[in-house]
Amino acid sequence: SYKEKDAGKVVVYATTMGIVRETHHACMKVKQIMRTLLVKFEERDVFMSTEYQAEIRDRMRCDHILVPQVFVDGQHIGDAETIERLNETGELRRILKPYKSMDACTTCKSCGGFRLLPCPVCNGSKKSLHRNHFTAEFVALKCMNCDEVGLVKCSSCS
Repeated sequence: SYKEKDAGKVVVYATTMGIVRETHHACMKVKQIMRTLLVKFEERDVFMSTEYQAEIRDRMRCDHILVPQVFVDGQHIGDAETIERLNETGELRRILKPYKSMDACTTCKSCGGFRLLPCPVCNGSKKSLHRNHFTAEFVALKCMNCDEVGLVKCSSCS
């Protein structure tokens, strides 16, 4: 269950894709509010991972999801408009007080805060080369170590 998986965490489902400006600005605004409140949060980028896309659809029980969406301790708090309203009233500070951390604004040195890295096996190509033991040829196979875009979760901050 997501309550158990995300216990003790603030999770922000967002996107880094800047084509839809309004959505991108809303995501940036929510992340900035979290940083201003010194809240350590886990960002799940739905643009970079179909796993996160499926996860947010399942959590929201809906196919059409608008990001950002914020969850605290596995409980849905709201979208950008809700977070902004809670921040203006001071209620957000009270809700997020247990998650305040002085190292909230530090960025992971391995992944730069993206929480995803190119696969170390295939270097992000999604293919891994294996030697055919019966001939001198190498055969390209789909890499089983990474996701559909050649990324793996960062081991330093996940």
